[in-house]
Amino acid sequence: MSFKQRMLAAMKAFAEPNAVTDTSQLMGEIAALKAGSTVRANGRQVNLEPLDNAYKKKPSRADRTLHYINKALDAANLKTGRVLEIGGRENPRSQHFTKFEYTALDLVETGPGVLVGDITDCPHIPDNSFDFILSVDVFEHINAPWKAAKEISRILKPGGSTYHTTLFSWRYHPCPIDYWRYTPEALAFIFSDLESVEASFDDAERRRDITGAGRAHPIKPDALGGWRENWRVHYIGMKK
Repeated sequence: MSFKQRMLAAMKAFAEPNAVTDTSQLMGEIAALKAGSTVRANGRQVNLEPLDNAYKKKPSRADRTLHYINKALDAANLKTGRVLEIGGRENPRSQHFTKFEYTALDLVETGPGVLVGDITDCPHIPDNSFDFILSVDVFEHINAPWKAAKEISRILKPGGSTYHTTLFSWRYHPCPIDYWRYTPEALAFIFSDLESVEASFDDAERRRDITGAGRAHPIKPDALGGWRENWRVHYIGMKK
C-alpha cells in the first residue's frame, strides 16, 4: 500500500471509527477493570479512578494549545499577517486567526484552501512567506523532523514566530505512521536556526487512562487499564 493510500485509509478510519473495528467488547473490559482497579504505591493501595479523572480539573488540551498559540503571537507582536498550519486538514484552527490570512498544509488534497505539500521538502513555498507557522500533534508523524524544522525556518519571515506541540510520552497511534517522541531540548535542538522562546513539558494529562480504539491503536488493557504516562511538549521559536 502506498503512502497516499495509507493516509486516505487513516482519514477514513478517523471519520468512521466503527467501520474499522467494533470496540464495544474492549470498552467493556476497560470499564470492568476500572471498577475495582487499585495499585499499591508508597505502602498503600491507590484507587486508579481519581488518577484517571484528574486531568478534567485542568484546562482542556484545546485551551492549553490556544494559550501557547497566543503566547507565540505575542512574542512576535503579531496582530495580523500570514499563518500556515502544518497538517491542518479541515482547517482545525482557522477560527483562531480571523484577522490573519490562514493557509493549511497537508500531504493530500483534503478540501478547498488546503495547500498540498510535504513540510520536509516544499520548494514550491518561497523563502520568508509566513509570519506564523504552527503544528499540533504532527511532529511525531514526520519521518525526518530535522528537515521539517529547516523548511519551517526557511519559509518563516524574519521577526515571525512558530509554535509546535507534540509528544514526549503517548500511546502508539499510527496516523498513518507514528515515528518519534521528543523532549523540549530535542525540539529546541532541531530548531537551532531559530531563537528559542520556550520549550517545556506539559503533564496535565499524565495519568489519564488512554486506550484508543480501532486497529490504529493496538493497546490491550491490563490491570491498570490503558496507557498512563502522557506528557506533551511545547515549543515556541522566533526568526531574527
